[in-house]
Amino acid sequence: MKKVLQFFAITTFSSMTFAQQSFSLDESLQYAIDHNVNVRKAKIDRTIANQKVKETIGIGLPQIDGQAKYNYFLNIPVQLLPAELAGGDPGLYIPIKFGQKQSITNGLTLSQLLFNGSYIVGLQSSKTYKETAALVEEKIGISVKEGIMMAYAAVLVTDENIKTLEENRKVIEKSLYDTKETFKIGLIEYQNVEQLEYSYKSLLASQQNLNRSREKALMALKYLMGYPLDNKMALTSTLDELITKNETLIDLNGSLNTDKHIDSRLAENALTISQLKLKLEKSKALPTLSAALASNYNAFSDDFNFLKSSQQWFNTSVVAVQLDIPIFSGLQKHWRTEQAKLDLEKAKLDVEDTKRSLSNKVYAATIDYDNAYNSYKNAEELIALSSSIYNKQRIKFNEGMGTSFDLQQSETQLYDSQAKYYQAAIELIQAKTKLDEALGTL
Repeated sequence: MKKVLQFFAITTFSSMTFAQQSFSLDESLQYAIDHNVNVRKAKIDRTIANQKVKETIGIGLPQIDGQAKYNYFLNIPVQLLPAELAGGDPGLYIPIKFGQKQSITNGLTLSQLLFNGSYIVGLQSSKTYKETAALVEEKIGISVKEGIMMAYAAVLVTDENIKTLEENRKVIEKSLYDTKETFKIGLIEYQNVEQLEYSYKSLLASQQNLNRSREKALMALKYLMGYPLDNKMALTSTLDELITKNETLIDLNGSLNTDKHIDSRLAENALTISQLKLKLEKSKALPTLSAALASNYNAFSDDFNFLKSSQQWFNTSVVAVQLDIPIFSGLQKHWRTEQAKLDLEKAKLDVEDTKRSLSNKVYAATIDYDNAYNSYKNAEELIALSSSIYNKQRIKFNEGMGTSFDLQQSETQLYDSQAKYYQAAIELIQAKTKLDEALGTL
């Protein structure tokens, strides 16, 4: 029974492991959100932004500091007293040492910021700072998603191309065998055999190149996902699923709204930051009000007796309120404020330009998608025609009614249409992905 349980446990674990190595397109996107290095760094930056906000809030909270100071006077400070206080002549001074050789001061200071214009603006900026980190994280996530969709599609297209080449190889291999047999009985020239051998070897070389390209594309996908590069990975989505998903007609006759696009929101966020910077420079002309409560205990002795219970400690306590009023700073604040105004004007221009750029990007991406869609549909028709022509020509050749040159031409035409079909398929997916990114729907 124990061995049976172990067997089922191992089988279950192996099944789980295998399941973890298979990814649909949606699963690969989710995996990337959790494991891609740039996405993880963006999440860390967002956490740092949240902590920065708390740090800023802490400036306005009560501050408590402790002090401890020990003094050993190699030479006790000397003060000059008028000699006439001790019965001496007027105009003369007597040097007198005040204090003792050693002293200790211990105390606590409680301070509180009551009003500061820069602090108020800082609190307002902290919210924008958090929003910036969140927008950057979203932007990076969209870029990673775009890259994964294209890399995933590239692997699938290469897989389908490899399958097609394998089917072609089998057909040519059969034709080559039949041609050799026909040559043996003297019905055709050896040139026909050489022609098919040439085609067969060229096809094998193309297969080998595609297999290497497939590994390269898969490695790129693993890297984008944050998946271990040495681990095996299977893709469960199909090329037909991706093509069907991306064969969507786009209607841009209505008004185009770019306000929700990530680039537009980043530009608006930068505008808000510029507004806050101007507000910050203006706030520096406001006074600062703060309060403090300090209490210190002092002890003095010629010998180190501070730890004895008989040691005397003297308390000093003070409450202070301080008002700092900026009066003149050599016009520095004025010119910093003027620079902040100019930066604000630039930010407004950036917002306007970003929206215009997004609109232009959408229309350009729409045209590219329409072209890619038409090319894909045309490639579908061409591959059907070239397949029909090749099959007919191959039958003629096998029956001795066609030449090897005609067969080669139809074969080249077929392979060319197959290559164009797969190229059109990947371009269709890429064009739709870029269009979705331009529309802000990726």
